[in-house]
Amino acid sequence: MTTPQPGTRMPDIDITPTTLISTVETILQDPDIETRNARLRLLGRDWMLQARPPQQLTEAGLQAAARTSLAAADVITELLMGYSSAREEEQTREWDNHLIRLVLELDGLHRVISAANSTLDLEASLQAVVEIVAEVMNVEVCSIYLYEQAEHVLRLRATYGLNPAMINTLSFPPGTGITGQAAEIGRPIAVADVRKDSRFRTIPSLHEDEYLSILCVPILLFTAQRLQMTVERLQGVISIQTKGPREFTPEEIAYLEVVAGELAFSIANAQLFQQTDERLHQKIRELTTLQRVTAALAATLDPDSLLWMIAEQAVLLGRADRADIFQQVEGGAPRLVASWGPGSSSGIERFIEKVLRERRPIAVLNTYVDERFPELAELAYREGFHSIFCIPLRAGDEIRGALCLLTREARHFDYEQVQLLSTFADEAAIAMENARLYEAVRRSLTIKSTLLQEMHHRVRNNLQTISSLLQLQARRLNPGTPGRLALEESVSRIQAIAVVHNLLCREDIGVTTIQAIARQIVDNIRVGLVGEVPVHFEVTGVPVAVASREATTLALVMNELISNALHHGIAEQGGTIGIDAWREDATVLVQVRDDGPGIRRERHNKSQGLGLQIIETLVTKDLHGSFNFDRRDGWSRATLRFPASAPADE
Repeated sequence: MTTPQPGTRMPDIDITPTTLISTVETILQDPDIETRNARLRLLGRDWMLQARPPQQLTEAGLQAAARTSLAAADVITELLMGYSSAREEEQTREWDNHLIRLVLELDGLHRVISAANSTLDLEASLQAVVEIVAEVMNVEVCSIYLYEQAEHVLRLRATYGLNPAMINTLSFPPGTGITGQAAEIGRPIAVADVRKDSRFRTIPSLHEDEYLSILCVPILLFTAQRLQMTVERLQGVISIQTKGPREFTPEEIAYLEVVAGELAFSIANAQLFQQTDERLHQKIRELTTLQRVTAALAATLDPDSLLWMIAEQAVLLGRADRADIFQQVEGGAPRLVASWGPGSSSGIERFIEKVLRERRPIAVLNTYVDERFPELAELAYREGFHSIFCIPLRAGDEIRGALCLLTREARHFDYEQVQLLSTFADEAAIAMENARLYEAVRRSLTIKSTLLQEMHHRVRNNLQTISSLLQLQARRLNPGTPGRLALEESVSRIQAIAVVHNLLCREDIGVTTIQAIARQIVDNIRVGLVGEVPVHFEVTGVPVAVASREATTLALVMNELISNALHHGIAEQGGTIGIDAWREDATVLVQVRDDGPGIRRERHNKSQGLGLQIIETLVTKDLHGSFNFDRRDGWSRATLRFPASAPADE
């Protein structure tokens, strides 16, 4: 390092040992004492500034004083006073320069520490350090190489003065060149001229041919170990270079060692932060993947698709080469039900049995030499799988099977990975159990649906048989007689009930719509209207679903209302009968209307007719609703209201 030299004075005259005595004699001839003494002190100062020894000055004073009448002591005193004064001034200047140099070094060190600790971005902090060190130590080049233990190389991470394109690109093992030697021996190496050092290795891509001197200091981190021992750990090397030959002083070497010591802690902290940050991001990615996979598993109820999905996602989540799912079989060997990835896992059944028996995860780091499972060596040599990790699939207290991960590289599953895979396995087991239960319910529902449809089919056939018997009986009676009319009304009601069973035996279990019931009733009524007055039927409205119990009641009610409209509304002239159905919030409305002249009734609850009594009973008791008659806009309307219920609940 170079520092300014303020206050340095050059001698006023050039004095040699041969001219010293004559110069003193000339001064002693001056009659003025003050002037003579001042000149003697000035001569002593100049002699000191020329780095001459004081003994010669004393001898010259003695010889010159002997040739004059002046006292030698006075002459020598003045000469040495000037010499001493100049020497004190020189020492003061040297001390000032030393203090200035120390201040600059401390300021530079402070800047280095601030740059190293100002950010956890290692690249940015190292680049700031090399620029500051180059400025403080007055060198053309400063570089930092970091040691990468995994690859056992020193890699250029920051430089000032060399080719910046080689940052993160140039690497070499410790022991290569002067920089590598400093890393290998763990001590500073200073070379004044690299051309004369056999250890120097030029690297053309760095463009360092013009630099001659170099100082390399290893960056060592001292860590405390057991028994209060300290162990040094290589972090890298910091080096400085100059264009001309330069002998680096012990102070400069010590200063760069201090910088290296500060860098060691900063590098360790930054690397630790990066590792922690990488692990944190990896954990976030894993948890995000787990959440996504869990949602996908929960949305899949097909057992076969689910098993393949579990195997595929296990390979991705566990970073494995292959995943197998084994199902536990009562009284038999585990059965492979799904796999994902290349190769075959044949031969690990005994290993899987142990996992299922002990109900805990088991890992094999090296299948080639594991003495617990010697049969795995055959798998290792045949398929190349080096490590295996197997975890039981647990649904509650039940073990449903096992998930097995295989890797071709040696793989140690740490605690966090085991926890992640355990969570995944639990979610997978729950999804498998849900799929199994869904499949069982679906099969049961199919069976029940078939049985229910068969039941409705048989009930419909029985009702048709009863209806046919009543029709045969009615034909034996004279038309228009009370007995025949009663039998015909009974046949109509039975057929209305049969309509419902006819619909239920063909559609969804226990569910039909009001419009479908109305159309079936209309079709049956049309058959009995041949040759009579013309009647037009309309069935409108958005389909309103109803359960089987409500459907039977509605069939009877609509049959009675349509029959009432035929007999009393449009019996003479004919006309239109409309059946409308719709929902208003939680209420179902059904309306049967006709455009005939109608009959006047003050209140429908005064009616004593059997048909209206049936309607009143069914609507109020079974449907828990109400109905009313009115006439407006040329239409007679019978409106039925009852609370809607979910058909699936019936």
